[in-house]
Amino acid sequence: MPTSVPGNSERGFTLVEVLVVLVIVAIAASMVSLSIGKRDNGLRGDAQRLADAFTVAQSEARSDGRPIRWLANDQGWSFERPGRLPGISAQDDAPVPADRLERDEVLRPQAWRAAPVQLRLDPDRPLIFNTEWVASPITLTLRAGDTSVTLQRDAAGRYDLH
Repeated sequence: MPTSVPGNSERGFTLVEVLVVLVIVAIAASMVSLSIGKRDNGLRGDAQRLADAFTVAQSEARSDGRPIRWLANDQGWSFERPGRLPGISAQDDAPVPADRLERDEVLRPQAWRAAPVQLRLDPDRPLIFNTEWVASPITLTLRAGDTSVTLQRDAAGRYDLH
């Protein structure tokens, strides 16, 4: 026994209705993916700034001849190198304050954008940039909340973010 009037068949969704639903689902999915991706942008940006600063520090140490040491805590990071006072020769034993590189745009002390940041450096030793072209590989893991980024330097001095 037919359940509808003759000539009037039961209809499903039209193509336009299906497309409208798909567009709404796509917009919602993109909004969710963007909000998830933004969570680690601060930490990833910190890691990229740090890789750039490491490259500049290595270059500066090579050109200047003085080693540059990286210092960091959970609020930020900085670089320093042995200071030089005008007119003092290498034989003088006068104390010389460390140069904190505060005038250098890349190497000046900076705060983590994703603070507080936990750091793990492997191998666990002070990170010093010197005149050597070949440097030992390092792995630096930055963690802020449940997000982490790994910065690796190979023996040739190239940096890679993971």
